[in-house]
Amino acid sequence: MSQENMRASDADREQIVTKLRTAMDDGRINLHEFDERVQQVYAARTYGELTPVLADLPAVRRSRSGPKPAAAPGMFPTWVKIMWTPWVFVNILCVLIWLATGMGYFWPFWVAVPWGLALFIPSTVGYLVNKENPRD
Repeated sequence: MSQENMRASDADREQIVTKLRTAMDDGRINLHEFDERVQQVYAARTYGELTPVLADLPAVRRSRSGPKPAAAPGMFPTWVKIMWTPWVFVNILCVLIWLATGMGYFWPFWVAVPWGLALFIPSTVGYLVNKENPRD
């Protein structure tokens, strides 16, 4: 029995999807192509059906230097920036409004603190989880 006629496992399919995700991240395929190919991967039963999905993509290069270095100190993951950026800008706006209206009672506190606490909890959990199980 040839390799092409052998049944593919779920782990084999996941490896192909990971390679497709890398190709999309590199800009080799767009989101629509990625979606189409992932559908083909999950519909495939044999290695022969999986092979054409990656045929026009270069092989994934392995880093010779080992694992990727950690982000430089002071650099934040994208998910942290996405979560905290609106908080920063809204609170700057609130403080500017407070300054422009006579600096009475510091009401921006009621915007900054509850929202900040609501963001701090998932940020802490995400940091701890990513610290224990780093991706790539």
